Amino acid sequence: MHVNGFIDLDRRFHPLTDSELEDAENLAIRSDYGSGIGWPKLLKCRRLILLAEAGAGKTAEMRQQAKHLAEEGRFAFFVDLESLDREPVENVLPAGGKERFEEWKTDGKAQAWFFLDAVDELKLTRGKLDRALRQLATALHGNLDRARIVISCRPSDWRPHIDAATVNDQLPVPAEGVGVPSESSEQVFLDALRRESDGTGSATHDRPDVDDVEEQEHDPRLDVRALQTVVMLPMSNRRIECFARQSDVQDTAAFLAEVRRRDAWIFARRPLDLTALIDVWKRSEHLGTRAGQHETYVKAKLEDTPDRPDDSVLAADRARLGAERLALALALTRTRTIRSPEQALDADRAAGVLDPAGILPDWKEDERRTLLRRALFAPATYGRVRFHHRSIQEYLAARRLHALRKDGMSIKALFRLLFAERYGVNSPW
Repeated sequence: MHVNGFIDLDRRFHPLTDSELEDAENLAIRSDYGSGIGWPKLLKCRRLILLAEAGAGKTAEMRQQAKHLAEEGRFAFFVDLESLDREPVENVLPAGGKERFEEWKTDGKAQAWFFLDAVDELKLTRGKLDRALRQLATALHGNLDRARIVISCRPSDWRPHIDAATVNDQLPVPAEGVGVPSESSEQVFLDALRRESDGTGSATHDRPDVDDVEEQEHDPRLDVRALQTVVMLPMSNRRIECFARQSDVQDTAAFLAEVRRRDAWIFARRPLDLTALIDVWKRSEHLGTRAGQHETYVKAKLEDTPDRPDDSVLAADRARLGAERLALALALTRTRTIRSPEQALDADRAAGVLDPAGILPDWKEDERRTLLRRALFAPATYGRVRFHHRSIQEYLAARRLHALRKDGMSIKALFRLLFAERYGVNSPW
């Protein structure tokens, strides 16, 4: 269903074990988990952490879930954590939200869902998670047992032990036996009436009612009575097809055949990347080779923006060279993050962060700063930056190696660079 720009894809999620939490960033790009768990089950959780990569659609999904619940006559609120860090809940709710919030508190029985987005954006502004959650806890005083809370974040920016402890401290799960009050008899009647009027026996929007999910469907990986962490799964082929059809691709079968023929799945698993792929297809009905796809992406993301203050600071060919050098340095040092010239580096996250001044010592500071502002890179909080797409980072590293070989580096020297146990100070980035 395509409503106000949102495409309902019935997204699926994978509950993370303690060991998987340590590698959540890699898990977010895998697609071998099978069917996963849907929103109706997740909405039964008292406290839920939703991890998803940038461009995966987590914000849109949370907004839509809040909208669905509200349309069902329930209490649901979408809150931007960055705003909540500065203002009380009542001041950051959209039009009509404050009145609904007060109505819920006065009700005294109904449950409510709070969708808090996004921890990574909060940290980028040096906001404090504990302060933002304390604002909510203050507003929920006396009603915490009736609140179900969903918090989103990128996997790379979620600290499983520290951040989870903060959530448990500020918004503790009610003790066993302090159950969420059931809906009023009037609400139960209205829900049943809606299902009957649909003629399908199911809730509106073809969604099972969040309170009607059968307990026999219980997934042992998901304990709805405790703080749970899930990762949003990449889109399956069926969901990619649905997205393409709803994005006005005229010949969906031909588009998917081209994606399959060109092995372009890596650029199709997230809505943001898939949108760019569809734009290419609409222009030419051709996606090009895998290398061509990467090259098109790199050129587009390194483009200068005329209305930026740093316009013309960095020529296109120099920007490309700098990106390749950084990509190769990351590959050789087996790290993912680069120190940001824009922010102070968090001392607790300094280990293993690549300093661009050490890789591009022949560059001016404003050139390094300008490069890392290009869309090829994404902020990763705590004074760090990373390549927006890991596959692009690997492609650029390979291109740099190819250039070094072309410039006369011997095979022996190349192998020594790649496979030596220790790297010299004067590495040819």
